[in-house]
Amino acid sequence: MNKLIISHSLKNVELENEIISLRAKNNELETELKFYKSIFKTHSGSVLFNLRIKYKNGKKIWIDKIRCDKNDLLELDNDDEIEEWLKPVKCER
Repeated sequence: MNKLIISHSLKNVELENEIISLRAKNNELETELKFYKSIFKTHSGSVLFNLRIKYKNGKKIWIDKIRCDKNDLLELDNDDEIEEWLKPVKCER
């Protein structure tokens, strides 16, 4: 009988841990979904192809690579793509 109670208790603990893990994953996915839905509020006039996910102080944001200016780019967390955007364009004759 004691083995059955211990086995049942261990199974309950495993299930509770799994529930906690699933709730955390669900919250993470809801946050991600909310971020992707925000594109329609923050950049409704932008072409989707021009939008990029960038980070500002570690937080994800949408940035329109065509409509942003240099000051907007300097506020973002640096990456290779932003470095490329900040390079001056050379005019050829």
